[in-house]
Amino acid sequence: MLKKYLLGSLLVVTSVAGKATDPPSSKSKSTTTREVSEKTEYSKLTDDLQRFAKKFIGIRYLWGGKAPKGFDCSGLVNYVFAKFGMKVGHRSSDLFKLGYHTSPEEAQPGDLIFFKINGSKEAVSHVGIVLESDKNGLRFIHSARQKGVCISYLKESYYSKHFAGIRRVIDSLKGCQ
Repeated sequence: MLKKYLLGSLLVVTSVAGKATDPPSSKSKSTTTREVSEKTEYSKLTDDLQRFAKKFIGIRYLWGGKAPKGFDCSGLVNYVFAKFGMKVGHRSSDLFKLGYHTSPEEAQPGDLIFFKINGSKEAVSHVGIVLESDKNGLRFIHSARQKGVCISYLKESYYSKHFAGIRRVIDSLKGCQ
């Protein structure tokens, strides 16, 4: 009987001591507020990035181009991201090593979308910036040899056939979560 009483008392004391170390609820509210703030900041960044990239629609394709007089695919990405303080390389194969992989279904604005185009089955050779998913599928902006800076859909047969992957890079470049 004494053992049961002592064991019961010990459990009550342990339970009360455990509750005393629980974090106050105001701390979890500030974490939620911070997370909302970071998501809002991320969303604003990607909105601004998209708006800026769209200013270049119609600019001609220029191999090695990295300025508004003419862009190649990675030159456009480099120029747009640099505007927002994010330094990235100028080769699509190097950009493909940044950040982390995500699926087309989970792609977000600002993610980079990659293709294997130049007859290479191994190396990534084309890059664009994801804009959004809409009723027609995943849209991205890029500098294409025939059209210059334009918006295309991943579901277009040419791009779906050459699709290599999507990488989320802004998180690692800006320190966002």
